[in-house]
Amino acid sequence: MAVSIISPAAAPALGDVRALGERDLIIIAAGCRGRRDWPRYMDAIGVAVTRGARLINAEETV
Repeated sequence: MAVSIISPAAAPALGDVRALGERDLIIIAAGCRGRRDWPRYMDAIGVAVTRGARLINAEETV
């Protein structure tokens, strides 16, 4: 299981996010939507979720 955290200060490579799938986890940290590259991460997250990755949106749990 891979865990990828996307935060305002750091994030994995877009290709690494796109490659995630079943049993993998993506965590979106609070404030990351302010990233200049956020639209590209949204696309990569969509691909990963379609492949079976789970998503935790920490912005909504704060």
